[in-house]
Amino acid sequence: MHGVPADLPLQAFVGDALTQICIGEHQLQFHFQGAGSISVEGGWELADSSGQILDRWLEHKERGAYRVHLLLGHAVSHFSISPPQSFTLRFTSGHDLTVFDDSERYESFSVKPKGVAGVYI
Repeated sequence: MHGVPADLPLQAFVGDALTQICIGEHQLQFHFQGAGSISVEGGWELADSSGQILDRWLEHKERGAYRVHLLLGHAVSHFSISPPQSFTLRFTSGHDLTVFDDSERYESFSVKPKGVAGVYI
């Protein structure tokens, strides 16, 4: 665990829409219209506006379906950072996407705002 820094550069994503989600063997990638991308190799949760968890990190063999598609086309309205454990993006749909730094051994996520050096945690 490297720890989520309090100054994680998430401001560029505010007001920008999520246009693509890519599912890989060990990674979930969130690509935004113009702000850049966020790649997640560790834990994450998707909650609705009431806080109910709709989706989360699971092994592929344990998963029936993804629900993160609910974020597509929606913009980030704001974010919060809970150093050193996690950060949360709130979308205009009311959904919260929380990403955790939960690995001592491997990279948990990377944040790559367009035109700025990426941050790898």
